[in-house]
Amino acid sequence: MYQRDAKIKTLIFPDVQVGDTLVYVTRTHHFDKRLGEHFVYSALLSQSLPLTSYRLEVLAPVAIDLNVHLQGEGFSHVVADESGVRRHLIGFAPKPWRQDEPDAVSVWDREPRITITTFKSMEQLAAAYWRHMQGKDVVTAEIQSLADDITRGIDDRRAQVSAIDHWVKRNIRYVMVYLGAGGFTPNPAFVVLKNRYGDCKDHAVLMSALLKAKNIASEQVLILMGNSYRLAALPMPEFNHAMLYIPELSIYTDPTASTASLGVLPTGSYDKPVLHVADTGSRVARTPPMRSEDHVSMSTTRMTVDANGSIRGTTREVLTGTFASTARQIAAKIERTGPETFAADKLRSQGHPGTGTFIPANPFDYSEPYVVEGSFALTDKLQMPLEGLRDTPSGMLLFRRPGYWPFGARLADRKTNFPCFAAKQVEKIEIEFAEGLPLPKPFTEVNIGNRHFAYTSISHIEGRTLKIRREFVSTVVSQQCTPEIEADIGEPLQRVVRNLKARMKFANERADRKEAPSGSL
Repeated sequence: MYQRDAKIKTLIFPDVQVGDTLVYVTRTHHFDKRLGEHFVYSALLSQSLPLTSYRLEVLAPVAIDLNVHLQGEGFSHVVADESGVRRHLIGFAPKPWRQDEPDAVSVWDREPRITITTFKSMEQLAAAYWRHMQGKDVVTAEIQSLADDITRGIDDRRAQVSAIDHWVKRNIRYVMVYLGAGGFTPNPAFVVLKNRYGDCKDHAVLMSALLKAKNIASEQVLILMGNSYRLAALPMPEFNHAMLYIPELSIYTDPTASTASLGVLPTGSYDKPVLHVADTGSRVARTPPMRSEDHVSMSTTRMTVDANGSIRGTTREVLTGTFASTARQIAAKIERTGPETFAADKLRSQGHPGTGTFIPANPFDYSEPYVVEGSFALTDKLQMPLEGLRDTPSGMLLFRRPGYWPFGARLADRKTNFPCFAAKQVEKIEIEFAEGLPLPKPFTEVNIGNRHFAYTSISHIEGRTLKIRREFVSTVVSQQCTPEIEADIGEPLQRVVRNLKARMKFANERADRKEAPSGSL
């Protein structure tokens, strides 16, 4: 939808047989003045590409003075000058093909790569960006009036920033623009305000103008979103997103993250290298890593088991940080699909079909903690009589249970780094059994963990209620975990999963009668 004028040329090989090698040659003319007279080129030679050989020849005037960096092993590089032209001949001997590991960090971070650029420093690259961005956050009378309205009655500076941040997130739609100059150049703030939509640069410019109207300084921040956690060795325009930094508060905020509170970033923005650009200059920095105390999910499920084994109950989730941001997105989906339909779908996806409803939560309630509540009745009943083992119901949860999310899927003998996150998840389950029903035995207390995470599970019987509390805390200090960390957490996390699936154990009445001492009832 963004490239309606694209032209496609289809190559037909009319007589192809098994064992043939298909060969074609292309020539590309690339004209891009967004970076002035600078030239940049990057090639990825991943081991997951079935290459038998690779050869790159670059010819450029000597005066251009290209900078070349070769990341990884297997390269050869010969440079020769002739008649004012410098020839770079780069060869590469690929290793045997290997499939990429699942959930790994970006191939650009770890695989062989060629980087060629005329930029001499990140400051020079920042200046090329800033040439497109500067001067767009002009405070017009309309923007000044809007900023005053948004912050009316608010004197605290952080509260003013929060109010402006939330207004932009709630009122300006995100529309991606990346073709031509639009990939670098934002619209003026007053145009974004008039349109009520824009891309990341437009959001950043409008919020910057509204902050400027209240004499609050901000810096635009360029970041590479996704699972990449390092920059190229040479200055390259590889950033794909823009957000803001508020020096006065020392916080980053993403005006396009429409369901996030001030200072809460998308998970793909934590612990990332960034480039700050502003009238005051530029600098390379890094966004803060996640802290488990900032991203907390606490769920409380209360259920009743009736005499016939039917189960009904309620779940209440209290959320902060990235959990709250995601829950607000889900709340918007609940509004679209309907609370009953969404509840039924959620129960079915969790393996316990039934009916239920969610109490509507305002997707634009940016206060934290954010609370979501729901009630449900399960279709499947506990098999009667209650003897032996029975599945332990877990409720109607928005998120996966403790321990599943922060580290992703397990992979034995991992060779590459993988994204991981810091968070805290607490699960409380209370199951009340009707009069006359036998009670299960409490679960054995469990403590699992190491320097990367801690998991505890405790339970007890109170009256006719089984109460279970499980807590998982990921304490990773970076959002990039190593194969050594995978080796440390693999087996302990499997024990966590087994504990989450623990079944309730009821006494076998016939066995109890048989083993009872003589004379007992």
